[in-house]
Amino acid sequence: MQQQSQSTLSIWLMALMAPMIWGTTYSVTQRWLVGFDPFWLAALRISIPGCLMVWMVPKSVWIQFGWRIALLSMLNIAIFTSLLFIAIGRLPGGIAATLVATLPLQVIMIRAIFGIRPEMHHVFAAIGGVLGVACLVWQSTESLDSWGVVAALSASFIMACGILLTARWIKDIPPLQFTSAQLFISGVVLLLYVILSGREVPDITPSGMLALAWLGPIGMGMGYWLWFRAMKAIPIQRLSFLGLVNPVVAVLVGVFFMSEEISTGQLFGMCLVLLCVVVGQRK
Repeated sequence: MQQQSQSTLSIWLMALMAPMIWGTTYSVTQRWLVGFDPFWLAALRISIPGCLMVWMVPKSVWIQFGWRIALLSMLNIAIFTSLLFIAIGRLPGGIAATLVATLPLQVIMIRAIFGIRPEMHHVFAAIGGVLGVACLVWQSTESLDSWGVVAALSASFIMACGILLTARWIKDIPPLQFTSAQLFISGVVLLLYVILSGREVPDITPSGMLALAWLGPIGMGMGYWLWFRAMKAIPIQRLSFLGLVNPVVAVLVGVFFMSEEISTGQLFGMCLVLLCVVVGQRK
């Protein structure tokens, strides 16, 4: 019994580590990759760990699960990441993060469309999570860019579809091989896109290279491996709530490492988000 509880705790810690790592993306990008083309950033961030990890995928996995991996790599990584960086580039403040935080609510809605009735405390927690993230990061009064809003909501929808399909298909594939294959495919696709579209190759400073090393092998490689490994053991409707930890970490990183100030409203939003994450884990 003790070993089982320790194993369960380790799985939850792995699941929490992924959004915590992703929460550093905003600060790292704003500090060391300012003005970096969003599509080049997405391509390099994904292709670097993809090329480093692809050797871990045996030929049998490509033959047996190739089409599944290709589809999920587009949903979970390539399309989602591209839409996310478009939204960040077109929307002020933390509006993009607020809209992407609708992920748990969109997971609930998609499951409901297919006849899986949601539990009401999950619905309230998903709505409360969006409101909490809004209190936490929404600081701008500028007019909203409609395409930015569409990109952010589409990114959340694509991710919701991806993780729901992943939860059904990942059972037969080891998480490390699954992560490596997805990163390689999506990285190659994005690299081909930025090269063929004629986008200018950005100048990368030494500090920018270190930032890409963190965003790529750590943020994408380790982060997605932890996330997919946790997905094997944690029901997806509960796992999706852990993504709300991402903006909380983003704000804390800004406070402790970039000398940003935190307001009373942000503290309230942080407490509301964490409460909704806990409520979302109830069976």
